[in-house]
Amino acid sequence: MTQVTQVTQVKVSLVVLGFRNFDATTRVCLNSLMPWGHHPDVEILVLDNGSLDGSAEKTAQWCASRPQVRCLLGDINRGFSGGMNWAAEHASGDWLLLVNNDTVFPDRAIDALLGVLQNAPDEVAMIGPVTNAAGNGQRLWKPGATPDEWLQIGKCLHQNPAHELMPTYRCDFFCIAIRRCVWTELGGLDPEFGLGYYEDFDFSLRLVKAGYRQMISEDVFVFHAGSATFKASAEARALMKRNKKLLLSKHPEARLEHTRLGNLEILKTYQALEKAGRWTESLAARRALRIGALTDDVPRSLLKKMLWRRKTAKLRLS
Repeated sequence: MTQVTQVTQVKVSLVVLGFRNFDATTRVCLNSLMPWGHHPDVEILVLDNGSLDGSAEKTAQWCASRPQVRCLLGDINRGFSGGMNWAAEHASGDWLLLVNNDTVFPDRAIDALLGVLQNAPDEVAMIGPVTNAAGNGQRLWKPGATPDEWLQIGKCLHQNPAHELMPTYRCDFFCIAIRRCVWTELGGLDPEFGLGYYEDFDFSLRLVKAGYRQMISEDVFVFHAGSATFKASAEARALMKRNKKLLLSKHPEARLEHTRLGNLEILKTYQALEKAGRWTESLAARRALRIGALTDDVPRSLLKKMLWRRKTAKLRLS
């Protein structure tokens, strides 16, 4: 864990990547960001990634009445990596906030983010928020919660910060804050990953190899609808398989961990904070949004399930 102590004024460039389904996704995401549309430390850029369903035109129309938002229209679909790389070239902030269009920002989300980034230690170059749906430790656990309930959870987290950064092996790029200087140093995302999948894993590993740290902030919550662009089609599955091989060819040492392991790492961090006398009610509230996964989010194999329950017994009782 990392406790934040220093304060540095920062400017953040929010880069929203949209592709098709503007009314159901990009519009909703952008509308949730409008409370910060005129914030002096925030710039908002939206890129339509070559949509052919009318979303590009709708994006331009939406931006026309909001001149504080910069509109970028791609002539082709550059994929997630290519689209973000192109849009980031137009950003001027100290930090980039890469945003998938299937996200919604609850009350105080960007205010909370600015506070976290202003206090981030120099060696921390990437920070991911928590959410309802992710493939790593950024996911909180509350099965059956509605979108409105999740947004209320986010609001509560923002109102009661814990001021701690949590460890993670990799970050999920549904929404991710990256120091722009480090983004430039690493050359952005690798466009070889094409339309999407595993480019965020690759960037996470490259960032650590370059000597920087990546962390999770539980003081920032972003709702993630998930799978707005890619559905479980044969094409998507083939792309995932192809990009998984590409990732492992670049990083043979990469660990393909289940979400439960990222959650377990943070629960162990809570335990260490409690032993160190740094326990607070805010941390207790966050643990409550994770502890249930130890019982319910378990391996399918009977043997692995038994080993998991034995491994997590002390944490479940804490």
